[in-house]
Amino acid sequence: MFPRAVHGNGFLSVPVGTVDRPHNAKRQEGHPVTTTLENMDFFYATEIGIGTPHQVVRVLVDTGSSELWVNPDCRTAGSASQSQQCRSFGQYNPSDSTTPPVGPFGSETINYGDSSDESTQTSVRIRYYTDDIGLGNATITNQTFGVVSSSEDQSTGIMGLAPDVFSGFDGQTPYSLLLNTMADQGIIASRTFSLDLRHAEAETGAIIYGGADRNKFIGQLESRPIIRGQRGEFRLAVELTTLGLTVDGSDNYELTGNDTNVMLDSGTTLSRMHYSAVQPLLEALGAIGDGEGYFVVPCDLRDASGSVDFGFGSKTVRVPFSDFILDVGDPNYCYVGVAITTDQQILGDTVLRAGYFVFDWDNESVHIAQAANCGDNDVVAFGSGRNAVPDIEGNCQESDAAFTGGGPEPTRATQTYPTQAYTTTYTVTSCPEFERGCRTGVVTTQTIEAVTSRARETITVTAGGGGGDSAGAHMEVFGGMVAGFGALAAAMNAM
Repeated sequence: MFPRAVHGNGFLSVPVGTVDRPHNAKRQEGHPVTTTLENMDFFYATEIGIGTPHQVVRVLVDTGSSELWVNPDCRTAGSASQSQQCRSFGQYNPSDSTTPPVGPFGSETINYGDSSDESTQTSVRIRYYTDDIGLGNATITNQTFGVVSSSEDQSTGIMGLAPDVFSGFDGQTPYSLLLNTMADQGIIASRTFSLDLRHAEAETGAIIYGGADRNKFIGQLESRPIIRGQRGEFRLAVELTTLGLTVDGSDNYELTGNDTNVMLDSGTTLSRMHYSAVQPLLEALGAIGDGEGYFVVPCDLRDASGSVDFGFGSKTVRVPFSDFILDVGDPNYCYVGVAITTDQQILGDTVLRAGYFVFDWDNESVHIAQAANCGDNDVVAFGSGRNAVPDIEGNCQESDAAFTGGGPEPTRATQTYPTQAYTTTYTVTSCPEFERGCRTGVVTTQTIEAVTSRARETITVTAGGGGGDSAGAHMEVFGGMVAGFGALAAAMNAM
């Protein structure tokens, strides 16, 4: 079981892929635990083993929620293909475990999705059990988790790695969460883990519990404090300070107010941001609204050199167009990796796969670097206490991040934002493949708030040499502010 997992001195590295109470007990340095993440095209999954002997179940890895649960009702999955995939992910049967398990006891309803977009909202109802959980070659004993009694539009179980939204980093309420139990049982030295999703075309990434891999990032890790969510709840959220674009040259703009509050959520494919935060970027990319809450660009742009740049203090994570723009099989149009929300902003897989993120529950901080891949594992085990995550530097160079030169060049322009709020309403008639919980027939209404504080600098793109029209034709997006394929698309067509 888990042949690619690595349990070293103080860490557990588990593959994944396309799929504030201090701990006073002194521990010896744990052993980092690495697990593989499987890239399931539009979400990242990992295998866990439940019970004795292990019953293998594949679960979605989610830094946006806190609970581990399994056994969704595959009959209510969003499509026939999702239902079939759901059945292939495995199920847990308590009666087949000789641990023995405890349960069922208690129940809970968990809601998922963007509260400002009804088409994304799903839910599960779970009953609780306690049994052993296998991650890689490490076993967590007496772990509480949920087994679904009913679900809607869910096709895979979820392994939440975020704190409880109400009790925060205590980790013991409403019960000992997975990361908390791993530390309490000495499997890892502190409640820390590294998230390494890797690029969209990669088959696997990894989660390293209690350590970090120096061969998977560039330069120093930038430490940023974890902040509360937009409504004051506990989240794995940080401050996003700038947003920009690099195509030959770089350009960015500062974010202010609630536009800076972003949750880091590996369980969400698309990123979701406020209109006031992302509008300059959409305009620079020449994105067109599809009428159902998403944005599209010509697929040629996905293969262009360049990146969308997310600034966290002094550290910038550059997301290549090939990661930020999603190919769903249409020969003409691809989806931009961001949608509009009026609620909590989320940086999903379209951003996280370009960064290396180390989460430290004990010190309520996130350490951030540009992701890269420059060789086999070189894992450093973390300790405990205030300096649990040491001051380490990645072994990779800029060239290992696979950025290439050439293409259009960004320049500055000035855009004045609307001074009155307006409302946009649309009916979802079809669901993109990456929105696994999406429901058709839902009428969604969003009120876009006015941006009255100032005229903000934005970014446009012109052809970097050579002829051709860089203006582009204009089409309506959210009240007529953004248009056409825009300058970048026109520049691409002219190249």
